[in-house]
Amino acid sequence: MWRDLNVVTIRVGCWVGPLTGVAYLIGYLDTADFAYLVMAGLALIFGLVSMVQRRRAIADARPTLYTAGTAVFLGGAITPPMVRGGLWAAIAVIAMVGGLLLDARARRRFTAFIAFLLVAQLAWPMFGRASFSDTMANLVVSGACFSLGVLTVTLTKHALENSERVRLEIFRRVPIGLFRASVEGEIIDANPALCRMLGRPAGSLAGTPIGDLHVVADDWAGLSRSLADDQAPQRFDHRMRTADGTVIWVRGYAQAVRDDFGGLMYLEGSIEDVTQRREIEEKSRINAERFRAVFELAPIAIWEEDFTAVATRLAELRASGVIDLRAHITRNAAEARHLLSLVRYVDVNPAGVALISASSTDEALSRVVPESPSADLLDSFVEQFVAVWEDRGHLALEVNGITLDGRPLDLAFSWAVARDKAGAMDLGHVVVAIADVSAIRAAERELAALITSKDELVASVSHELRTPITTILGMAFELRDHADEFGLDETRQFISYIADQSRELSNIVDDLLVAARSDDTISVHPEVVDLHEEVVEMLASSPSGPQPAILTQGQIVAWADPLRLRQIVRNLLTNARRYGGANVTIETGRHDRGIYLRVCDDGFGIPAADRDKVFQPYTRVSGDAGLPGSIGLGLPVSRRLARLMGGDLTYQYESGSVFELTLPEPARRVAA
Repeated sequence: MWRDLNVVTIRVGCWVGPLTGVAYLIGYLDTADFAYLVMAGLALIFGLVSMVQRRRAIADARPTLYTAGTAVFLGGAITPPMVRGGLWAAIAVIAMVGGLLLDARARRRFTAFIAFLLVAQLAWPMFGRASFSDTMANLVVSGACFSLGVLTVTLTKHALENSERVRLEIFRRVPIGLFRASVEGEIIDANPALCRMLGRPAGSLAGTPIGDLHVVADDWAGLSRSLADDQAPQRFDHRMRTADGTVIWVRGYAQAVRDDFGGLMYLEGSIEDVTQRREIEEKSRINAERFRAVFELAPIAIWEEDFTAVATRLAELRASGVIDLRAHITRNAAEARHLLSLVRYVDVNPAGVALISASSTDEALSRVVPESPSADLLDSFVEQFVAVWEDRGHLALEVNGITLDGRPLDLAFSWAVARDKAGAMDLGHVVVAIADVSAIRAAERELAALITSKDELVASVSHELRTPITTILGMAFELRDHADEFGLDETRQFISYIADQSRELSNIVDDLLVAARSDDTISVHPEVVDLHEEVVEMLASSPSGPQPAILTQGQIVAWADPLRLRQIVRNLLTNARRYGGANVTIETGRHDRGIYLRVCDDGFGIPAADRDKVFQPYTRVSGDAGLPGSIGLGLPVSRRLARLMGGDLTYQYESGSVFELTLPEPARRVAA
């Protein structure tokens, strides 16, 4: 502050000196009194001294003040009495300014100098420059002015010094680091808080290059250049090094202080240690990035929702006297839809977009709930509203949903709300995780169906096995106990029955063994076989029941395992006899896919919806009430064996059921 006042005084002298000199020159031109010309010279000298001080940028007003005092004293000796009074008033003002600007020692010297000039007036009568009475009058007036000025200056100086002490005390005690640096980057002053922050003794930073305190010196250099070009204060975040080498993060503001002409005088600012805050911010940033990564990459759908408006509405309902929210919604169906309209969908991850088959995040957010939600979906939202009503932070549900393209979904729904430090639910950030459990539910349904099929299988197998076993046991016991009572023909017939039922039992066991094995453990040994001969031989070994008609296109040979071929044909004939019409035909021939064998009947066929199911294990689509239920393995086992031999087994309806077995041709197979 005192430096600024010195600068102001010098600048005032630069203007007052020349202007006063011009005024005296006008007086000289008007009166031709040589005294005015001398005073004009003294005023110009006073102005010239001030200009030199300013040109050298010396903030010391003492030369200006001493020059002004001397000029006034000399002018008082030569100017007319009318001007002399004003000069002594001026010397009183000069004394006041000097007493205000100078330090205690310089102030005492300058006061003594002015007092000497006042007393020196007594010499004027001896030199004939004034009468004794005028001199005494001037001495009294100037002495009174000087005394009043000194008193005023003393009081003012005391007040200013008190103000400066308060400012310095604040500067020393403020907990934030404060600094002032020169344009060259050296610290002019730094408060104790900044010294403590950097681990330095108080007052030890003065004269230290501030760039040396930075981890990256260019940080301060860049800030200095920016402040030199910009008038506004600037915020900065820098790394600084303490006395023990510890690196800390600091944050602060700096500004450039300029003179009245825009010249840069120095830089000043404040610094705060934000290392801990920065660490917290960095951890928060990392946590936010981790949450975003989990949110974006999570394999399950996650929605972020805002229930703030819902909570407001629930508070209104509670204030109106509602006690049981679920009962209130049951009585007022429109209330649930109104609450549903208040839910705001803030964000959704890519898994959520994919779950509902949306094309974008915006579409997923805007269409997550259909315009006409199902009763099941509406009930799930009612449970969420009740959770808010009852201050429950978590809810788990299962709900049936639907994608935007109409595909049904089975969903596991988890609704969660975090709580703030006070324990209140943060309903502005509700997290909803939704997992598609359609495959699990389908597997559960399939498992239930398999369990049912297992029970039916056990019953069917028991029945299928019991029938031939009962016949075999009955006939065997009859032959054992009453063999002498039967004739040769009857005995042969009993043995034929036993053989047929044993063959039936063997066929069932063969199918069960194939169904129980993996493809790697099923033995298939293909060779060149004549289809007509194999069919005739198979029919001859299984003469029971009506015999089918055989239609062949010459000699048809195929690449197949004879044993497995007969097993397939036997299963197809058994299926035709059980479920087909009365007329069964076996056809063989060639087409572009290879060799085929077709078993045709004139029955009603398999319903279109069930045609793929008949090739699934333990599946029975239809049956004759007069026949025992089958195990449901014949067709699946037959297709499996056909494919292991390089062929296939298919079904189609052409005025009756047609099962077509396709096998490779020997020539093609050998070439392959």
